[in-house]
Amino acid sequence: MFVRTFRKSALLTGLLLTGVVLAGAALLIWPQAAAAGVSRGLSICSSVIIPALFPFLVLSGFLVRSGLSAKMGRRLDRVTRFLFGLPGCCGAGILIGFIGGYPAGGVAVGELVERGDITREEGKRMLRFCVNGGPAFIISAVGAGLMGQPVYGFMLYGAHIAAALTLGIAGRFRRGAAVEETGESGCARSGLRVKIPPQSAASAFVESVNAACRSLLYMCGFVVLFAALLSLGDASGVTAAVETVLCAPFQLAGADTAGIASLFPCLLEVSCGCVEAAASGPAAPFLLGMALGWGGLSVHCQLTASLHGQRLIDRGFFAARGLHALLGGLLTLLLFRFVPVAVSTGISFSETVVKPYTTSATASLALLLMCALFLLTLATRRTSSGGSSGKKN
Repeated sequence: MFVRTFRKSALLTGLLLTGVVLAGAALLIWPQAAAAGVSRGLSICSSVIIPALFPFLVLSGFLVRSGLSAKMGRRLDRVTRFLFGLPGCCGAGILIGFIGGYPAGGVAVGELVERGDITREEGKRMLRFCVNGGPAFIISAVGAGLMGQPVYGFMLYGAHIAAALTLGIAGRFRRGAAVEETGESGCARSGLRVKIPPQSAASAFVESVNAACRSLLYMCGFVVLFAALLSLGDASGVTAAVETVLCAPFQLAGADTAGIASLFPCLLEVSCGCVEAAASGPAAPFLLGMALGWGGLSVHCQLTASLHGQRLIDRGFFAARGLHALLGGLLTLLLFRFVPVAVSTGISFSETVVKPYTTSATASLALLLMCALFLLTLATRRTSSGGSSGKKN
């Protein structure tokens, strides 16, 4: 037993050391490629990630910290329990997961677990269908930018959300009894976790912005890293070698390999994967649906960093991402059978994804509503404090 454990740990250490040495050598041999990848990653962060996610991260944090999600949960309790077997306070997080983009929904789930509104098991189940692409990215960047028409983006988004809803409802039948046995409405269920009381509106707003900035720092770091890795892979020939290996079985069988080469970038990073998948001809709808459902290892790492210490990422999460990819691809293929597909090829990454498509009216309206709520709360507090001081005098 000791020898086997020792050999396994020594082998793992050797593999890690070899990987570090190879990565360092690649940085020294192809420094321009690494710099170009970092530059592209920073461009994605400034033009796509921050404008799209920051408002929703602040919004999700404010909803949970201020107690609004718990109050909304009293009205949404029947709906969320019937559909997903989850308490009503999850409704706001589910909505953020459907419209906020990667990985705002997962961050909202982490907020609910951290404050004791839901249990860790409920958070894991919720996480399996709340990590989705946002409508701004899918409709504008992928549909209008990569495929040439917004209607394709609406079809992709519809299939993407339908796959997520399918996973959520399936999870409700799997473990729905665990929630309904409590027989209580709302989210403050005793004996499960110590529930943190809601903060004042001003404190919740400040803490939400602080937490959103920390989460964005994690996300942008992984986006830059994976962009650099993809650039190094292109320069070193690793990407071409992996694509050759993936295409070899299909070539031997005489099948079309036009879309197989895009699987590797789809596995790593969703934006670059969508660019490659959109140029794969007739297989584009299926591959795009799979890429959006999987989300990319970059998004998974971002979510893991944001939820560190909460132990929400497990094998079930990655299994759910694989199922989402398969369902998303099949549903997208089914929808696109009703509409002829004319995919534009030769579209560069800089012309599409890096454009600020994700500065949506929804995000702007959410920010304005939050600011108005914040100012209204301050005015109310000042009025009440002035009235109480006048009574004392």
